[in-house]
Amino acid sequence: MKRAPFIGITASYAPPADNRRVFPDPEFDYLKCEYHEAIAKAGGLPIIIPNLPPEQFGHLDELVRKLDGLLLSGGSDLAPKHFKQDQNPLAKCVIRERRDELELDLLRRWFLIRPKGPILAICRGHQVLNAFLGGTLHQDFAACGIETIPVGHRTAEAKRTEHKVTIEPGTRLAEIIGEGEHMVNSSHHQGVDRLAKGYIVSARAEDGIIEAIEPEGREGWVISVQWHPEAMHKDLASMKIFEAFIEAAAKA
Repeated sequence: MKRAPFIGITASYAPPADNRRVFPDPEFDYLKCEYHEAIAKAGGLPIIIPNLPPEQFGHLDELVRKLDGLLLSGGSDLAPKHFKQDQNPLAKCVIRERRDELELDLLRRWFLIRPKGPILAICRGHQVLNAFLGGTLHQDFAACGIETIPVGHRTAEAKRTEHKVTIEPGTRLAEIIGEGEHMVNSSHHQGVDRLAKGYIVSARAEDGIIEAIEPEGREGWVISVQWHPEAMHKDLASMKIFEAFIEAAAKA
């Protein structure tokens, strides 16, 4: 019997904090259950990747060789220095450098060791991937003068809202969930600005914000989305993304 594909999922990171009500002292990694539940539901074996300190990054080579697919999860904001910008003082960013360093090094090793290994990038992961590949980000829509409240990427009243996206015809994403309009959830204040070279836009919101990207010419299996399909895995279209990811990982 063929084994389930091993899927590495990046974890969020919390630094030490004396005033935290739960786990008040130590630093720790954590991950929403929705991610590994969606992977398992689609037929994969989820493996949570810890935020190792830099002196232990050498372990990542062995990990990458054993994984069949990589899921870059959502979470905190990527530090602007990683896409060659100074931090905008008006941007309301929450930065976790330890996680930034781990994920960027992990991606470097992934593309070196598994250049065509499947990647599913979600929210923060979508932004990290674009920045790693040479693109840039809007640090904060409001601070950049981009009005998004009518679309509702994120509002003060609701951490996660919903809005329409349009899937571009002829893309891999369109083949998976269908072209045209789809409703997605939304909880981000940052987004892709300059697209990474070699990638195309596969979905946009009504206000033009880039909501999904993928490699031009289908070089490798990569689907990168700004929304959170793991939180919608009971939705048929969202589950199709995970199923296609696991199918690609099984062939990797």
